[in-house]
Amino acid sequence: MALINAYAACGEFEKAKQVVLDSEVPHKYLHEIKSVLISALASHKQLPEALLIYEEVKKAGLGVEPKAVISLIEELTQLSGELDGLLLLLKELSDLDYWVDGCFRVIKYCVQNNHLSSAIVLFKQLKDKFESDEIQLEVLFDSVFSVIASSKSTHLQFGLDLLWAIKDEIGLIPSRQSLDFLLSACANAGDLNNARLIWREYEVAGFPYNVLSYLRMYQALLASGDHRSANLMLKKIPKDDMEVCSVILSCQNTYSANDNLNSVEVKKPKGKKKKKKKKKCSVER
Repeated sequence: MALINAYAACGEFEKAKQVVLDSEVPHKYLHEIKSVLISALASHKQLPEALLIYEEVKKAGLGVEPKAVISLIEELTQLSGELDGLLLLLKELSDLDYWVDGCFRVIKYCVQNNHLSSAIVLFKQLKDKFESDEIQLEVLFDSVFSVIASSKSTHLQFGLDLLWAIKDEIGLIPSRQSLDFLLSACANAGDLNNARLIWREYEVAGFPYNVLSYLRMYQALLASGDHRSANLMLKKIPKDDMEVCSVILSCQNTYSANDNLNSVEVKKPKGKKKKKKKKKCSVER
């Protein structure tokens, strides 16, 4: 196994493949050694060769180690038009931890390539496997929505459709963090209508608004040009924290032009006896 990895690291792929042909390799270890070869080839961008050996192992009735399957899934997610192959590989994983790892990679691929129906099916499978562990399920769902948020406006509609599917088809209440990620995506896209829809979902889900949600909505209002509503939202944000003030200023510098925006006063921290002149963080331009 070490020899295979060493050859692959040096780009000597033919020599790596020759290792498994050694007559002294015990048959009972052959599937493990070939699994290492599959992983080594896949991780070094030799995907066609890795898939060929994978098929040979399967036809021989030998099992493939889960790490090798994950390596194949990881490389296939870099290519378009590979959803069917990814779903087949996912079925090969019986170990729950490896299956969750592979499932998340495939869902991420679905997000990036707009395969909504397949993503919903995988979410349902996650629900079935973690129905008794709501915290783990929430973490997995939040991880997917973080991918949507980081892609800015590209996959916003996908995220919105996925949110409604989670509610209507899967029967789950979205987490606060999932809504936070979607609200950020709306703000990045300057999509005020959908930002207002997500804003109402906090109330529907029973989540009280907090500083972060107010800041995200403030950003969405500025991004869409609704500075009047932004000023109203600004009044609801506590301003005794310099970091919060810094975010507000950053939002204005990014999105506002010359509107009359409210000034932000940063309150002096409690417990300080020495009086200092209050700092002003003005968001006026």
